[in-house]
Amino acid sequence: MPNDLLTLPLTGAAARELPESPIDLRPLEAADIDSLAALYLAAYPPGVAAADLAEARTEMEESFAGDYGILRPDACATAWIEGEAVGAIIVVERSIWDEDLVGPFIIDLFASPAARGHGVGTALVAHAVRACAAAGAPALSLRIGEGTSAAALHIYQRHGFTPRETS
Repeated sequence: MPNDLLTLPLTGAAARELPESPIDLRPLEAADIDSLAALYLAAYPPGVAAADLAEARTEMEESFAGDYGILRPDACATAWIEGEAVGAIIVVERSIWDEDLVGPFIIDLFASPAARGHGVGTALVAHAVRACAAAGAPALSLRIGEGTSAAALHIYQRHGFTPRETS
């Protein structure tokens, strides 16, 4: 079985330097749930994430409620371009699925199909890496799966995420 857990050790880690861009990163806020839900639904192929907008909204509400772990406000962000939400990264204190995993965990990274290729995912991951490293976290991890695009995997690899060694 392939290892779907990727980890980036943060000791001495430096987030990628980003060029000037029109992307405005803002804190992830519950007031934006409707925008986030629509974005989340549009970001994934049919049948991979939420089935419809109501389910996407429920998943966003559950994220804010802590159903997938305690949010790290410093590492979570929403990307905006010209006043429109175009992407988000959701990071929790630790994985609720991996008891032995230490450090923050990215539960979701998604971007509007129209915004892909414009550095949104890269900016969001760089933000999370910087925030977690600044807070002294030992590592930042995530799981890849059916909904992980080749572009997202490339972003993770460029930032230095590698498969976690398992025993």
